[in-house]
Amino acid sequence: MRSLLLRIFISFWSIIVITIAAASALGYFYAERARATMQSFEVSDAMLEASASLQERGREGLTEWLRSLPDVTASLVYVVDDRGRDLLDRRLPAPVVIAMRRFGGVMHHRMPPPRDAANLRPARPFTQLVGPDDRVYTLFVLPPRGAVGRWLSERGGAAFVIIALLVSGAVSYLLARAISRPIRRFRESAIAIAGGNLDTRVSDRVGNRHDEIGLLAQDFDRMTGELQRAWLRQTELTGNVSHELRSPLARLRVALELARRRAGDLPELDRIDTETERLDDLIGQLLEFSRMDAEPREGRSRIELDELLRSVVEDVRYEYGRAGGDTLIEIDSRPGVFVHGYPNALRSGVENVLRNAVQHGREGGEVQVRLDTEAPEAVITVEDDGSGIAEHELESIFEPFYRARTKQAGESRRGSGLGLAIASRAIELNDGSITARNAEHGLCVEIRLPLV
Repeated sequence: MRSLLLRIFISFWSIIVITIAAASALGYFYAERARATMQSFEVSDAMLEASASLQERGREGLTEWLRSLPDVTASLVYVVDDRGRDLLDRRLPAPVVIAMRRFGGVMHHRMPPPRDAANLRPARPFTQLVGPDDRVYTLFVLPPRGAVGRWLSERGGAAFVIIALLVSGAVSYLLARAISRPIRRFRESAIAIAGGNLDTRVSDRVGNRHDEIGLLAQDFDRMTGELQRAWLRQTELTGNVSHELRSPLARLRVALELARRRAGDLPELDRIDTETERLDDLIGQLLEFSRMDAEPREGRSRIELDELLRSVVEDVRYEYGRAGGDTLIEIDSRPGVFVHGYPNALRSGVENVLRNAVQHGREGGEVQVRLDTEAPEAVITVEDDGSGIAEHELESIFEPFYRARTKQAGESRRGSGLGLAIASRAIELNDGSITARNAEHGLCVEIRLPLV
């Protein structure tokens, strides 16, 4: 069916039609039973049986005889005592009530003949039975024409409601299932796309439908494809621009050295050299970030974390020691902890986290690097002794070019804002997670990786 609107309309219309058809079939079946039963029911024989039961056991015997009648016949036969109540305490149908009002005096009292008309006896329109205690019982036998209506009003109402509930429940469940299943597929795909998996498509599971939901799935996939192409173009552009900037930057540094040889050491030349070095670092980070966004070219392998951490710590110590820094980097690790991932990407991620801690920690302070295991994960924590950042910025610091403000001074932090973004992408490539929190003395970054 190509229209969801038409499907909903036909579903609700089917509920009504099926319910009416089921009720009609049930009524027709009961009417046929009533007709067949009444054809084999002899009123005269029934009167004799009722009279015998009343004569032998009184009111109790007459009641038992009435209960012994078949269901269809019992719905047409009523026995009313002299107080106008049915022996089975059933609600009397309208014809019986009208007859009792019209002939009540004749039915319930033995009227003596008038004095001036000794030979006159009033007519009795209904059969009456006199019990041993002289109490009079009137027997009503109704025609079967209204049997179906009486059955529906007295006994068939509950069955009709049950049929309607079952039919409407089944059709509504199928309709709700047909609508909710593709919505769950859309939700799962949206979550995957929000997590960075732009290869996700909905049409593989929903696109074969020919209604509005199927068309929506195709449009959703078309939108996802455009987003993926735009992301690839942006990543490629960033990488190309960064790579092209490297050549003029190298020529600028050569020209700077030639100018220094001719003019000697000038403060202006030193300033140019410093800014050129910062620009070179920024371009290097851009290239690294572009490589992280692209598919990794290296293969996965078994990585020993203790060896990787100690190598990274030594490199950062050497780099900042040569630059004149006096930050103390301490490591608390143990061998034998292995993960499976991309070695270069993981090394780059940990290195960027450690550099960020050294750059933004207290000058002359201390950075702690620890490796623990909390099955089924390995936990790497890097904690500095800086002033930390505001709580609402803890998630934003992993976004590209985001610069957090210090928690105390409110000033923007140094750096390009790419280091933690590169680390986040590198950890994500290795199926891990990275979070940040304010510790007692500074900022603590926690990396979790699945153990082998």
